[in-house]
Order: sequence, then structure tokens, then C-alpha cells
Amino acid sequence: MPAKFATLMTLAIAFPASAEYFTIGPVPSTAPPGFSQLFTKHIEVMGLHVYASSTTQNSKMLHAANILAQWVDNDEDCEPDDPAVSATMQSLHASMLMWQNENSFENSGAEDIIPDSVWDTTVLQLLFAEETNPGYPGNQEFDWSLEECLHLVTFGGYAITYPNTWGESHGTAVADAMDICISGGWYHYDDPTCDYACKITEYHYWALTSLLGAQNYPWRIPEIANEWELPTAALLQQHNPTMAAMLSDPQWSQASVLPDGTYDPQANECLGDFDGDGMVGANDLLAILAAWGSSDADMDLNGDGVVGVTDLLNFLEYWGDC
Repeated sequence: MPAKFATLMTLAIAFPASAEYFTIGPVPSTAPPGFSQLFTKHIEVMGLHVYASSTTQNSKMLHAANILAQWVDNDEDCEPDDPAVSATMQSLHASMLMWQNENSFENSGAEDIIPDSVWDTTVLQLLFAEETNPGYPGNQEFDWSLEECLHLVTFGGYAITYPNTWGESHGTAVADAMDICISGGWYHYDDPTCDYACKITEYHYWALTSLLGAQNYPWRIPEIANEWELPTAALLQQHNPTMAAMLSDPQWSQASVLPDGTYDPQANECLGDFDGDGMVGANDLLAILAAWGSSDADMDLNGDGVVGVTDLLNFLEYWGDC
């Protein structure tokens, strides 16, 4: 291998490329009335939105965007798992609204600054930076972005798109499953401000995250026992099999993998496998070197219009079996 490429390979191994999929930008002009007064930052997530105040840390905002993306596109193929649900959410300007904490939200005057017409015609979900915890589960502090981002998808997407099945009112399939769970003593949400629809939103979250393993930790189970007593997939399937079956039914495209906060569609592609043999190896290296300096779109891994150093560094990160 030429010396300059050997040097580049050494650099790639020592400093592996990593890039955040989402970009923080200013509040767009298409934002609903009042948003530009309250927020300074915005991330688009497959047609959905994350808005944040100036005091919200960028890292927390990006984490929320990644979690939201993984709930919507759980197989990370750059396409929403359920296009109809995604279309519903986009039509309602579905958005996560982030402040540093609850006090910041209450002091912002948001409930007055955002017109009633916006509250009535969009789907919005609060998420505070202080409850957004990228360190979960290692630090044994729950990451509430898993809950709040999922709420946006369920009440703002599934419930509206499929009202007979996932609708948040008496007599729907999910409501009937919840009623069974409540009568069995497994779910007892006693917040007086949470009406029947709200209880369904919470129930959907508890059931799906338990099925996916989010609640199954020795320190977590006692924390939630006063509200939810089916924290594992096995317990959900044993005591609330109707809901477990609904969540697992492929026709509904519900998430099958718990979001980890790293939305990376490229991880599901075999980037760099130019010869299609299922691995990134010597033949592929020769191919990218042969295309050096050209505008070959297949070899231009970073999309800047020319095959060069950055493409080679990215390529070397993919080395090995796909």
C-alpha cells in the first residue's frame, strides 16, 4: 500500500470517524405562531420537530431527536415504519418542546404566548432537559425521553391514524386491553389530572417499553411498582397477552427494539461494499482508490461531490464483514 494511504489508515484507526445524524438550526419561519418567541433552536426529525429554549443543552436536544427518530423509524432505514402514522404527525406539526426544567417552562409564559388555535390543531409534547438522560441505564437514572417521545408518536400518530385500534377513548382495542390490565390490578395510574385518554397514553408507554426491556432492572422495578406491575416482557405476556400480541403484530409496525439514543441509518447499510460480497475489504479499497478525485457517487461516501480523503477515512471505518 502506498505510504500516504498507510498513514491515512493509521489515522482512521486512531481517530474513528463519528458524526451526529441531526443538525441544530434556528427556528424555521414555518414554525407555529409564538414559537420564535419561546425557542432559539430547532431540529427536524423526518418531518417532525424538536424545539428548544436557549438554556436547553444541545446534547440533550440531540438526544431527544435521536430517540424520537428511533421510535418513528425503528429499523433505521431512513423511512418511517408506518408511513400513515408519520403523515398524520407531519400534518399536525408534531413537535417535542424542550425547556431546561418545569420551572423554566412555567416562567416562559408559553401557555399564553402560543395561541389556543395552535394548541388545538397541533400535537405537542413537553420534555425537560433535566429529565433527558443519555446515561441510562448505566447510571441507574431513567431516561424520560424514552417516555415523552413515545407519547408524541402514540397519541399524536397511532391514536389518530387508527382510532378503532389505538384510539384513546372507551371501546377501542387498546382501551379494552388497558381495562383488563386495570381490573387485574397490574396498572393503577392515580394521577387525578390524567383522564381516560391520558391513562391510555401512559398504558401504551408502559406496555411497549416493558416488552422491549426498558423497565427490567432491579433498581427500576421498585420505583414503578406503585403504578405498573408488569415490568418485563414475560409478565406482560402472562397477565396482559392481548396488549402484548397487539404490540407485536407486524401490521401495526410498533417498535421492536428499544431506542438507544443513537439513530444511525448507515449502520444498517453495508457502506463500502462496492463489489457486493458482503464485506468491506481489499477489492473495495482498490475500487475507491481507482475512483480517487472523481465524482463517482457510489464511492463518494460523504456526498461532497468528490472522492477524497474523508471518503477513504469513512470507508476504513466500515472495514470487515457487514
